[in-house]
Amino acid sequence: MRIEGLVKTIDQKDILNDLTLTLRKGEITGLIGTNGSGKTTFFRSIAGHYELDQGKIFIDDVDIQADKLLKQQIFYIDEQYNFLSSYSLNKLLLFYQNAYAGFNKEKYLSLLKKNNLNPNTKYRSMSKGMQGLYKMILAICSNADYLLLDEPLDGLDLIVKKNVLGLLLDDVSENQRAIVISSHNLSELESIIDRALILKNQHIQLDYHLEDLRENARKIQMVFKTKKVPQIVKQNSQLLHFQGRVVTSIFENYTEELKQAIEAEQPVLFEELPLTLEDVFEANFAHGKTDYSLQGEIL
Repeated sequence: MRIEGLVKTIDQKDILNDLTLTLRKGEITGLIGTNGSGKTTFFRSIAGHYELDQGKIFIDDVDIQADKLLKQQIFYIDEQYNFLSSYSLNKLLLFYQNAYAGFNKEKYLSLLKKNNLNPNTKYRSMSKGMQGLYKMILAICSNADYLLLDEPLDGLDLIVKKNVLGLLLDDVSENQRAIVISSHNLSELESIIDRALILKNQHIQLDYHLEDLRENARKIQMVFKTKKVPQIVKQNSQLLHFQGRVVTSIFENYTEELKQAIEAEQPVLFEELPLTLEDVFEANFAHGKTDYSLQGEIL
């Protein structure tokens, strides 16, 4: 899927502006942003729940607006306007069979049985955990190539969460789907995604493949003889946090040459720490922590 120049304005407020990216089959992508950053608008726009103000979405180089059947390749359940509540699982099966020509009924019934879900049960009578598990079953059985999952693990207990993740990972491995998943639990997200999109100020601010991030980026804790942070550090890193004279920064492109240049400043402490997705999020979103110029004395 190729998204080009996506723009969405709601109530005269820009929510998404000029988003351009490609979603690849076989890849799990994490969509990361603060509350109100536009993650749900992103999902709704791709799924066709919102009309685009500008931009186009292509699947296999065909504009999905020109071929409406291509929307069957996209699966998304809007949590705010969730229509599932009034229906039994049997009725929902009929709906999704009509909505997705490739819906796998045999697999659907097999997964219901395996997870002790009665087809005659009404969705609204199920626990939140079982509802989350059921929605993952629908997503997988839709046979859509692009699954958009908005906080699918939210509120699930540990056992159900493992079942949901197991279904998702097995399915990606078997069927090479493209998954976009949002979650507030970044440590949980980090364990399953291949790629992270950071949505900020209406744009995809950063697009990381985690393998590249782990290979090229470093989190370094430093203490210098004076309270001034050397220019080599300020020019090549994002400030994560500081305490007293201890400075912790993220270097996105860390090289042996850069390491030697920093060591030439003769730091009192120079130590590499484990880098997490939460660190990247904090460096990009925590107000006042990403700019050395805001830190007064440590300049």
